[in-house]
Amino acid sequence: MNNSYSIKIEWSVVYECIISLYAFIHEKERKHLQLGNAWMEETKKQLPDAFADELADERWEVLHRLVLLVAQSPQKKSVDDFLGWLGSIPPGEIYERLAPWVDTIPLNLGELRDHSVSLLARWNEHYFSKLAPAILASLERSAAEMAKQAQNMSPIELVDHASNGLWIEPVPELREVVLIPQYHCAPTSVLDFYRGLATCLYPVKDAGQAQSQPLTELLPLTQCLADEKRLHILRCLAEKNCTLGELQQQVSLAKSTVHHHVTALRRAGLIRAHYVGSTTVSSYSLRESFVDRLPVLLRSFLHSRK
Repeated sequence: MNNSYSIKIEWSVVYECIISLYAFIHEKERKHLQLGNAWMEETKKQLPDAFADELADERWEVLHRLVLLVAQSPQKKSVDDFLGWLGSIPPGEIYERLAPWVDTIPLNLGELRDHSVSLLARWNEHYFSKLAPAILASLERSAAEMAKQAQNMSPIELVDHASNGLWIEPVPELREVVLIPQYHCAPTSVLDFYRGLATCLYPVKDAGQAQSQPLTELLPLTQCLADEKRLHILRCLAEKNCTLGELQQQVSLAKSTVHHHVTALRRAGLIRAHYVGSTTVSSYSLRESFVDRLPVLLRSFLHSRK
């Protein structure tokens, strides 16, 4: 087995445009996001009624394939540049660009491309082009900071640090992990695996804020610690790594309930989710750094200005 994989840090406004549309469309995911339904309602007011109605019925499922295409695009300084490039390349070239990574590729690539270009162009016009520049500047700074930290951290540790608890195990077929900062799906990381490649759109929770807000990190952490069952889960993981099934046996709850608890604990950065070559979590472990992090956050919040 290889010791590790290489890390690539990517940044482009195009990634954020794509993931912001993804966050708006996918209602099931939105309840877990920092921006939540309030953002959705405010954003809806910016859209023409016909476009908002269209998005309400949209089942846009090409996020991950588009991320791969953005990574390969020579035109991604702006959303318009990328969409112009994507709209101009033939379906056969799209197939060739995806084929090394994706096992199943739809036959109607031209139709999917045109539909995605249309959605993203209108989304960019009515919402994304009006996004506060400070948010995008924060994401760019995060990418630069991650590139610096990559010089002093192992790839596995860097992914864990960026994602607040995703532990991507090295396997022979995994050659590279691409880290991409994003804001609209925070505190969630969007992870996908391809042949020899994984992409991780990691959260930048305080993007656009003048300074870090300790409450943003402190609140979900303390909310997790205020639940007896979650405390039991943490104690189990302090002893050893556990699968979801093993945790279920330890706490005597339905598997769906245990999954809900570990998802909350992972998003708050209290535990790690271990991945071995796929998006299915293989096991969980305690992220002991939170024990030292908690008093730092609490002290910072108590002494910060309102």
